[in-house]
Amino acid sequence: MTDVVSISVPAAPGWTGVVELVLAGLGARLDLPYDRIDELQLATTAVLEDAVGPDVRVDASARADSVDIRVGPLGAAAADPARRRVLDALADRVAVEPGEEGDTWAVLTFARGGAR
Repeated sequence: MTDVVSISVPAAPGWTGVVELVLAGLGARLDLPYDRIDELQLATTAVLEDAVGPDVRVDASARADSVDIRVGPLGAAAADPARRRVLDALADRVAVEPGEEGDTWAVLTFARGGAR
């Protein structure tokens, strides 16, 4: 069974705190270590900088061994190698995928328990 939490917020910098709060609550509910919650929030905030359009959606899927954070739609900067290095240091897996409407989405995977 996979639990999913979704939130849509305006694609503006002032709304990242709302996303961070939701992710912190999810991490606490899943008994993630504090450092793992911090990494999850930092990586997601970095991806949110590439959001395009009036709104951005964040979907968090929890499994027994990992948490996936899917963020989009994103602009072309999502594929920037410098951004990718930051994300690779925080998440266990980073993927940039096409969305349903030809847009770009990032999927960040974090192992539960903090193991990398």
